[in-house]
Amino acid sequence: MDEDMTVHLRFVLLEDDSSDAELIRFELARNGLAVEWLHAVSEGDFRKALDAPPPDLVLADYTLPGFDGLAALKIAMERCRDVPFIFVSGSLGEERAIEALKSGATDYVLKDRLQRLPAVVKRALTEARERRERRLAETALEEQRILLGTLIDNLPQIIYAVDADNRLTVINAALLKLAPCKAGDILGRRLSEIWKDEDTEEIEALAADSMRTARPLIDQERARIAPNGSMIWYTLTLMPLRDQKSVSGLVATIQDVTARKVLEQEILEISNREQRRLGSDLHDGLGQELTGLSLLVKGLEMQVSRESPQYLAQITKISGLLAQAIQSTRSLARGLTPVNLEHGGLPEALKLLAEHCSDIYNLSCTFDNGALKLPELEESAATHLYRIAQEATTNAARHARARAISIELRYTARRLHLIITDDGIGLSTALARGAPGMGLKIMEYRARMLGGTITFEEPGKGTRIALSAPLQMLRRTKELARRGM
Repeated sequence: MDEDMTVHLRFVLLEDDSSDAELIRFELARNGLAVEWLHAVSEGDFRKALDAPPPDLVLADYTLPGFDGLAALKIAMERCRDVPFIFVSGSLGEERAIEALKSGATDYVLKDRLQRLPAVVKRALTEARERRERRLAETALEEQRILLGTLIDNLPQIIYAVDADNRLTVINAALLKLAPCKAGDILGRRLSEIWKDEDTEEIEALAADSMRTARPLIDQERARIAPNGSMIWYTLTLMPLRDQKSVSGLVATIQDVTARKVLEQEILEISNREQRRLGSDLHDGLGQELTGLSLLVKGLEMQVSRESPQYLAQITKISGLLAQAIQSTRSLARGLTPVNLEHGGLPEALKLLAEHCSDIYNLSCTFDNGALKLPELEESAATHLYRIAQEATTNAARHARARAISIELRYTARRLHLIITDDGIGLSTALARGAPGMGLKIMEYRARMLGGTITFEEPGKGTRIALSAPLQMLRRTKELARRGM
């Protein structure tokens, strides 16, 4: 308020008695108010005084010849509604004062009590300033609301906010396009009440956990099966909202990244197809040619043993080298096409991986699938799972110094679980000693490509790597083919 008192103020004084006007000016001046006075004695003078710039305050007598205070108040309310209007009168009774206040007057002061006038004026100026500041703040807030609403409504991502009870408080146009009801029917409800599926329930659980821990979830990749059987990929971001005391809600964004994931899958599948082609060429081309050459050498070896035994040692050596070349070719072919769906599929491939790991690294590596018959998997999905197990066993043997490794393959009605456990020095210790970490990122990437999650744990001794992926996505192509889609 002191700041308002030091600036130059413009007051309109509607008063026909010059003596009373002088007393009013004197009373305010001696209380430190620097005022530029606009004196009016008639309606015309009063209207002219209200012209721009508007005054900071109006003081008016209630009774004037040919023009009364209520008429002046009405004019002031029409022209400058936010300017404080104070009656200064010697004939204002209680009934008239109440009427004046109901009509919009800020306050009133009797002329025989002018000592009250400075305090009333200061209070009126303070309230007027607060109203202006509040109105400016509300206007700015409304402009921001409109800007924010326009912004989120024109973004392609689904954006919504929930309160602490996980009930929707804000939605954008992208979400509304997918909703089966109108905006008024959505607000105040939970997301799971609009879309009743497992994925929505998981998102709500993640949101509740994010609000409970006050930790955001940034760009988590997720996948779901649409009603038409197609796979939809999206990233989920959850940002808790805090007030001064606690988390009051959460903002969520969901961005469709299906096109990008399809492209990534296609690029990866191109690589897998090329590996399969090379494996087939090695097995059916070079491998068969080497086998044929080996048979010719065997025949030559028998002939040389009869006719020129002095050359037999060299021929035998050549035969041995050919046998090694054939074995290497077959190993390369198996490495490029590790999962053969026609001969045992993923379980057989993981069993051979365990045997190979035991032989190469001289340790105990076992495979167990509980003697369960695994549902048929898409070849690319089975290859991803095999490569994850291969990377995990290689890391355990080479970097974690494991002496025992177990590979477990399990599945439930909805999910497949691949678990690799070792008794080595632990993942964090291996990484601290300079072991490469790119393989972990590749495993995480492969898990995301399957629509699943992978965790790396150190339960006391060793490392436990657990992958969980939805079965529906792993066998998607086959199921769609059966439906004729």
